[in-house]
Amino acid sequence: MMENSVAQVSRYLDRAGAPLGSQSTEGLLMVTFHRALQRYAGKVRRLETVGGTGELSGWLPDNEWATHIDARLDLEKIVRHLSERSCTVLALRDAGYEWKEIAQMLRISVPAAKNGLLRDLRRVKSQFLKETVNEEIGPTK
Repeated sequence: MMENSVAQVSRYLDRAGAPLGSQSTEGLLMVTFHRALQRYAGKVRRLETVGGTGELSGWLPDNEWATHIDARLDLEKIVRHLSERSCTVLALRDAGYEWKEIAQMLRISVPAAKNGLLRDLRRVKSQFLKETVNEEIGPTK
């Protein structure tokens, strides 16, 4: 900042055509440097902090993409074990259709559409839980 102030004073004196030593260069330099400091202080005051380390940790990149991929793979595995009608209902729900619209398309009641999907999902969940327990325990002798 001081070097910039010296350069600014030098340019001013050159433009003004002031002979060497005719001006109080120390006073000009002090005023110029003081103004530069004031501008910098104003700039720093305008900056807003985002918080401490706790708040900043939320800005760090995370592995959310990996979680999405894992969820998508799990969904595909689940869908493979659903009945054809439950797959259709799930696909239509994922596409944004309401239960009433799905029931009309499949020519069934709304409770039948909901309960059929839920029943199938519970069956698949139970099946996966049994497989997980068997994998953890290992093969029986």
